[in-house]
Amino acid sequence: MRALRNTEKARILAPTTARLLKEGRDEKGQYTGGKWGGLYLRAPDIYFRVLEKAQDKLVRLSEVAEVRFGIKTGANDFFYLEVLPYRPVCPLCGEVHQEALTLEEERASWLRGERPPESTLVAVKNEAGWEGYLEAGSLRPIVKSYRELVNHPDGVPSLRLFVYTEGEHASNYLRHGEKIAIPQRSSVGARSPWWKLSPLTPPCAIVPAGVDREYLFLPNRRGFLIDKRLYGLYRTEPIVVRLMNTSFFKLSLEVLVRTGLGGGLADFTVYEYKQGLLLNPRLLPDPDAEVTDKLVGDILGLNNQEQQELLFALDELIKERVSRANT
Repeated sequence: MRALRNTEKARILAPTTARLLKEGRDEKGQYTGGKWGGLYLRAPDIYFRVLEKAQDKLVRLSEVAEVRFGIKTGANDFFYLEVLPYRPVCPLCGEVHQEALTLEEERASWLRGERPPESTLVAVKNEAGWEGYLEAGSLRPIVKSYRELVNHPDGVPSLRLFVYTEGEHASNYLRHGEKIAIPQRSSVGARSPWWKLSPLTPPCAIVPAGVDREYLFLPNRRGFLIDKRLYGLYRTEPIVVRLMNTSFFKLSLEVLVRTGLGGGLADFTVYEYKQGLLLNPRLLPDPDAEVTDKLVGDILGLNNQEQQELLFALDELIKERVSRANT
């Protein structure tokens, strides 16, 4: 769809009713409303040219993946713990458990791709200052900082999530939580039982809610859980994550995102991620091959000049978003 008028002061587009209806439907076919303000007023001309040339070669992310929030504990100061580099006095028995795992020992197990034996004790400390021991079966690594994951993609998150399983020390920690009134918090009390968290299925990939200048979507190779500040991809294939890291998918998000947030940060919702457009994975000749902007552009029918225009448009939209926040 080409602009009827496109100047520095005005842009006039004439999308059909059928087009607006199609763009506003969710994955169930129900009309939920479209992002026409950002899409038709902010999107560059190359975006619409890609749509015209691609036709049915593009799919929404919601058609090839499920996007969901991470875990909301309602009491991070109780459920989030760090593994200690030393062994404290046990609040349950008053002893120091010399056989318990400390930071380097516990981390080494995860780096080897092994979970510590479930009954093995681990020395931990929660965000409220409680120190003690918990069975390894009640501790799961959880990603809270996307930057930490980007900087150390093959590492292990610094935080552990308390996921209750049977165990003397885990049961004692539950009693400690009840003693300090964790179940009475409004953010926790709606769960039954109060300590049962979900979802405890690791996502296939981890997606940031906020994006600054660089988009990067990472596969969750080690199967870590994620915090509510992050989104997870479920029921999808690795090829989808690689396609998300191409420029057209990023451009399709950039035209939808809310602008004007602190520092120019793009703050995406689950809905906006679901609306993102990417090449249909079935059109790739080899699902194991490296996915590049050149490969995607060729399949979509873009010539070299149009592929360069797409890259330039994405860069300009990001610069505009960030510069607005700084003025």
